[in-house]
Amino acid sequence: MKENIFLILGGDERSLYLGEYLEKQKLQVCYYAFSDTNCFTSLSEAINSAEYIILPLPFTKDRLTLNAPLFDEKVEIKDICTLLKKGNIVIGGQLPESFKETLTDTEIEFYDYFLLDELAIFNAIPTAEGVVEILIKNLPITIHSMKCAILGYGRVGKVLAETLKSLGAEVTIFARKERDKADAFTKGYKFASFPSLKNTEYKFDALINTVPQKVLGREEMKNISSDCLFIEIASAPFGIDFQAAKEFAFDVIKANSLPGKVAPKTAGEIIGRSILPILENKGLIL
Repeated sequence: MKENIFLILGGDERSLYLGEYLEKQKLQVCYYAFSDTNCFTSLSEAINSAEYIILPLPFTKDRLTLNAPLFDEKVEIKDICTLLKKGNIVIGGQLPESFKETLTDTEIEFYDYFLLDELAIFNAIPTAEGVVEILIKNLPITIHSMKCAILGYGRVGKVLAETLKSLGAEVTIFARKERDKADAFTKGYKFASFPSLKNTEYKFDALINTVPQKVLGREEMKNISSDCLFIEIASAPFGIDFQAAKEFAFDVIKANSLPGKVAPKTAGEIIGRSILPILENKGLIL
């Protein structure tokens, strides 16, 4: 294991741009699990050659193999666990609890950058732009004057609402907290509580969910106009009941991980900026 060497292990285009970003910070970067990139030829050689192991977002999609869509082979998580050793520092996104427990048991230091507030804040911008792209491609009307509902008023919901309003959309915010409703009011949005979805009829051209837990089920869908386009941008377990939406014949677009799809370079740099405090605390970046 070589000190201060960073291994970008798997991932999509974001990971490659993350590697470029780290190189610009004068850090030594190497790669594995990319078919068209100059990489190590084996997993063991790659991990044994680096101190820092940078894992993708998400780390895995099936809990068995590494998320490595740009690689022709499968990389088993159990093989990664076997090769990691005390002294390695693992930095990854959406690390499963079982993987974290394994790292803890073997005294391997790790960080999950998906949990960093700064990542969510930075990612809100490309996410909002991705939603705009989806609306333009999938609706026969302009965003200007469209009626749009946003479920949830967190970091992403706020940036999304501002973006759509700036394009002339009529935005309705559904929020739980009274302070969020008050904030929505001061920004010029319409606002409502989630329970109203069950007893009030709404006519929207599009509804975007940002809440990662079920908030839009059969009872709520009964009161929404049938031509409304549903866009799900939250992570699992999601906020839209997909089976119910299918039964009601709603068009649903599942659009999570938008930053990596619409702006992979920006998304990779966002991950880089988000983990900078970790690297600064290690004395790697001044």
